[in-house]
Amino acid sequence: MADFCGWDIGGVHLKLSRLRCAGDTASIATRIEPFEIWREPAGLAPRLRALLGDVAIEPGAAHAVTMTAELSDVFPTRNEGVRSILRACAEALPAGLRVLDRRGVLIDLGEAMERPIDVAAANWAATARLVGRVARNALLVDVGSTTTDIIPVRDGEPCPAGRSDTERLQSGELVYSGVLRTPPASLCDVVPLRGSVCRVAPEHFTTMGDVYLTLGSITAGEFTSPTADGRGRTRRDAMARLARLVCADLDEIGPAAVDVMAGFLKDRQIDRLARAIVQVLSRTDCGGITTAVSAGAGAFLADDAARRAGLAASRLASLVPSIQGEGWDRSAPAAAIAVLMASDNGALRFTT
Repeated sequence: MADFCGWDIGGVHLKLSRLRCAGDTASIATRIEPFEIWREPAGLAPRLRALLGDVAIEPGAAHAVTMTAELSDVFPTRNEGVRSILRACAEALPAGLRVLDRRGVLIDLGEAMERPIDVAAANWAATARLVGRVARNALLVDVGSTTTDIIPVRDGEPCPAGRSDTERLQSGELVYSGVLRTPPASLCDVVPLRGSVCRVAPEHFTTMGDVYLTLGSITAGEFTSPTADGRGRTRRDAMARLARLVCADLDEIGPAAVDVMAGFLKDRQIDRLARAIVQVLSRTDCGGITTAVSAGAGAFLADDAARRAGLAASRLASLVPSIQGEGWDRSAPAAAIAVLMASDNGALRFTT
């Protein structure tokens, strides 16, 4: 029996995927823990230790990490952010830790400390490499809580036009739009209201998590980021926050009006993602890609956006039936690192 552990350290979540290989069987257990690094950067190492202690892991397990939390403005520069996160990982996690770089290669901790910019915001590379193992020509669409990655894969290899966040924003391969934390006011200037339109208030009254909780697309348990007002995660709580988008109370405009607003906002977000998909597909080296591989907490949005852009859509987990585990592709980068480590070490063979 062998364990392989992938860690993805984001600005608002810590994600751990433990892949256990035993003979011809493999299973993944995934944990997603809320952790806002800007509130307590010194608390990262204790939280990592606690998470490690909560998950049964075989002695001698291999561990690898990737991150996006270095972009948090609690760090003066991204280089300082990367090194701070790596120091916390070195303190909390077992020796021999590997770090993912933007090429999708796992390097040792010392090398990562020497060239921090090369491991900053590299988590997409792990998922894209895994997609290349199971779908030779496809478009990865991974919708997370905050951002969306759109990565073309040709002949089994990721072929992004950009590697840094800035390059990927330019190429359409990174869209700062996700299923939970995105402000609805970033998607539109007006919403439909009682047969007319109403300008929206660009305040931190609500997030897209409220939209999808209202529509029943996510559960309260899947709403893992903080709510805008610090209150609860019932459907009524979500609708009350959405009503504030037009500076109203829920009782003032009524649930039916909020439902219409939520449906409109979902459509606007799907359209934004679909346009980015089309931008990526318009590259000359992306001709012939007809399938999207969807993943992330917002995989249902990835499916809809891919279809709107003219692609067929398949979930990542469905393409790796040899691995057992519920919803492991919600934390696709962490899971992908674990799977790739196991495959590279000969402990796991893909059956697609």
